[in-house]
Amino acid sequence: MGKWNKMRPCAMLLLAGGAPALSAAPVLEEVLVTAQKRSESVNDVPITITALAGEKFAELGLTDTRDLGKVTPGFTFSKSGVGTPVYTLRGVGFNDQSFFASPTVSVYVDEAPLPFSFMSKGPNLDVERVEVLKGPQGTLFGRNTTGGAINYISNKPGDEFSARLHADYSRYQRVDVEGMVTGPITAELNGRLAVRAIHAAEGWQQSVSRPRDRLGQVNKLALRGIADWQASEQWQFRVTASGWIDKSDPQSPQAIAIIPQNPFTGGAVMSPRVENAQLIDQDTDDNSEADWTTELDLKLNDSFFNLVLHANWYVSEDAELVAITSLAQAESDQSVIPAGLDALVSDYEIDANLRTVSQELRFAVADGQGVDWMVGGNISFDEGDQHNHAYDRDVSSAFPVGGQVAAFTDVGVAGESEARQMSLFSNIDWFISQSFKLTVGARYNDEVTEFQGCSFDEPESEGSGLGPLFSVVALSRGNVVAIEKGECFTLDESGSTDIYQGKLEESNLSGRVTLNWTPTDDLLAYVSFARGTKSGGFPVLPASDQSQYEPVTQEILVAWELGIKATLFGGSTQLNGAAFDYDYKDKQLLTRVDDPFFGPLPILRNAPASYVRGAELSLNTTPLEGLLFSLAASWIETEIEEFESLDINGEPRDFAGRPFNYSPKLQYNLGVDYETPLNDSLYIGAAANYSYRDDSNATLEGNPLYAMDAYGLLDMRLKLGSNDGVWKAALWGRNITNEFQAINVYQIADIVGRYTGMPVTYGLSATYQW
Repeated sequence: MGKWNKMRPCAMLLLAGGAPALSAAPVLEEVLVTAQKRSESVNDVPITITALAGEKFAELGLTDTRDLGKVTPGFTFSKSGVGTPVYTLRGVGFNDQSFFASPTVSVYVDEAPLPFSFMSKGPNLDVERVEVLKGPQGTLFGRNTTGGAINYISNKPGDEFSARLHADYSRYQRVDVEGMVTGPITAELNGRLAVRAIHAAEGWQQSVSRPRDRLGQVNKLALRGIADWQASEQWQFRVTASGWIDKSDPQSPQAIAIIPQNPFTGGAVMSPRVENAQLIDQDTDDNSEADWTTELDLKLNDSFFNLVLHANWYVSEDAELVAITSLAQAESDQSVIPAGLDALVSDYEIDANLRTVSQELRFAVADGQGVDWMVGGNISFDEGDQHNHAYDRDVSSAFPVGGQVAAFTDVGVAGESEARQMSLFSNIDWFISQSFKLTVGARYNDEVTEFQGCSFDEPESEGSGLGPLFSVVALSRGNVVAIEKGECFTLDESGSTDIYQGKLEESNLSGRVTLNWTPTDDLLAYVSFARGTKSGGFPVLPASDQSQYEPVTQEILVAWELGIKATLFGGSTQLNGAAFDYDYKDKQLLTRVDDPFFGPLPILRNAPASYVRGAELSLNTTPLEGLLFSLAASWIETEIEEFESLDINGEPRDFAGRPFNYSPKLQYNLGVDYETPLNDSLYIGAAANYSYRDDSNATLEGNPLYAMDAYGLLDMRLKLGSNDGVWKAALWGRNITNEFQAINVYQIADIVGRYTGMPVTYGLSATYQW
């Protein structure tokens, strides 16, 4: 397995001057990454990267991608109104609730893309490390993004038998067990199998109207199998099959306000269940307070499967041909998302299917002298369909004047999307001299997306439904039609009820130019220019007019970055910093359109001009043997320069001068970790981590009802283990000050709902290796 193992990234402890380990001054570990499709030290890569070893995931309580904000300043996570995750890096995000929306921050596992954020919500499993790359990506990755990329690297099969078992038991009767076994199957074939199961028997959310009722049970399962086959000295193949299932309770938002969306009667005619519903105090400091309906079975039924073939042909010592074939599928099968009241106010039942097939082929020549180069191509086919069944029995627009019976009870929204993407890319590293290197990369991308969708009365909807109302609207536009339940009522300008169909064809050129200066082995300074793009797309939204389904076009981000990476004090300290400036064109935003029957409804629009600028700093140092201190911080300033639309309440606004939503200015993480031998066989240790996020707002106008206040999370743990690394145990607490966290605030129908983070948790963990 010589070449295969030689090219695998690893972390190694550097010892100064070849002295014995016991007498050497403490130095930091060197972490190798593959951010540029080759193994190299993270401190030699002219990109701002947060790299975290997989063994830290369990220690820090990072269950999945949504938790990366604990270790990555500039990264934020929010949850849309239908539960899809939204990732933002350096203020660059896309808050759309469509399952097949193209994200600004892409996720990869072993270089295979997960093009839809929904696919990344499964538990982390047997991770070697994660690399968070900030800034526009696409030159070396299969998908163009304006925000950045998250690259997971899984542990690979070994040629000797080993096994590991990790278990957590914590508050809410939560059991988290992960196991792994690896070793040779034949002389040329190695295998690795990993499994993780998470189960919490007690829900962490408590109903404010039914104090003994709880929500938040967890039931997740993830598996991965990997087979490495060395067919010859030149050919190696890796097959990976992985997947996850999530049958947990969904989280219910805190309903902090009722804003009736009936434009005719306002709040004069409302369901008694809504009028008498118990809201959550906006100023509460209790993460667990919430409420939800008892009329629906509140369960998720989400799943994901991925199959990847990775083939390497070592043409020569310095030349390599790589082919990556990936098939991924995700499904949400009647998952129910509560709206936040003990009533039916647009509680959603979701049916969605996502499928993607991608193929990448690249050829690279790299000898580290003169010129290294890479050329390649990528093609992918994506399909997605989504059906949102909204239970609307108690929304204000369903209640006619003078009656207690809803005019409609169930409304559906459905959409289907197909996309084909093809790209060609190239990257050249020119070693100008011993101190200077110039990197030039470019990618040409061509994409075609087709979409169809509409809104309709669900066949089981009670009352007259919305069909008669929109039949009258169609007549006013010149079309005579009687719209039945189950038929589209989303009308075009002529009053036609045909399903909306649209096609978006886009092409673009993205790239990066970077100049590196390395006057010494311990110092890297760089300046880079990058042009990134994110493809446009169609939304799946509750729509009364077909104009709401018009697509947003591609956004373009031009970025300048100046950075430095310095190894100090004989390797005991690493100081990295970067300043960046983004010129943002046609940023994709979720805004509002004023509907004459339902009030403000969501719509996607492009903001012509915006900017982002900021700076980041990270410091890692080990001043004493066994002691590690880390600091990472980011400061970001965002501003819309040109954009006019409607605010969350449907009022016309000029948003020029306003910051982006979901973009806190300041974020930082502090960490202290200390370990010392207790005797010849045991060590003890203690660690603390503090992560801070500044305040932000879920609306562009800064509506105080949608504010997300600043918060800081403090985690601590005590450790005990064997010096030979066979076993270790920890007593830990997370969010030990029980800090309140607003993750997102949004409006669906009449409800302003707020998602929160977890309250204080504590537990025990243990790991054993064979």
